[in-house]
Amino acid sequence: MNLHKNTTDRAITRRRSLLRRSGAVTVEAALVLPILLIFILGTFEYGRYYMTVHLFTNAANVGAAYAAKHSSPIVISGTTYGSATSDVTNVVNQYLVGRSLTGQSITVFNSSSTGTNTGAWSGTEAGKYVCVQISGTYQFIVPALLGLPASTTLSFQSARRSEGN
Repeated sequence: MNLHKNTTDRAITRRRSLLRRSGAVTVEAALVLPILLIFILGTFEYGRYYMTVHLFTNAANVGAAYAAKHSSPIVISGTTYGSATSDVTNVVNQYLVGRSLTGQSITVFNSSSTGTNTGAWSGTEAGKYVCVQISGTYQFIVPALLGLPASTTLSFQSARRSEGN
């Protein structure tokens, strides 16, 4: 009889220990999971931001390269191509593949070597700079959880020497 009682007592003690341990695991998970989730969301948000910066920097570069090669109009079979700002804007938008910033604007201009706007870009002489600037507001997805601002203004600029064709 005494042996049976000891076995039962051990089983009860083991069960209580397991219940206390599962309660501790629940408390630990409740403390660690929010921090882990914030870390993971922050990593995704940073990756998204970095991808946007990279994409728009390259789009400004591609637009400036196009503008540098097409600063003078080209006439083929009576149709004029190349020297319109809308052509440069179309090239930039094709490169962006549907991505955009809030309030996005694309500006093409003749510039000094420091990137200062010095006038219209059409007809830029060979060796002078043509600049493409993309600006707008980037919207963060999870600002409240991460303590980030809801948005930030971004501006991307690229200058190339005109080929003056």
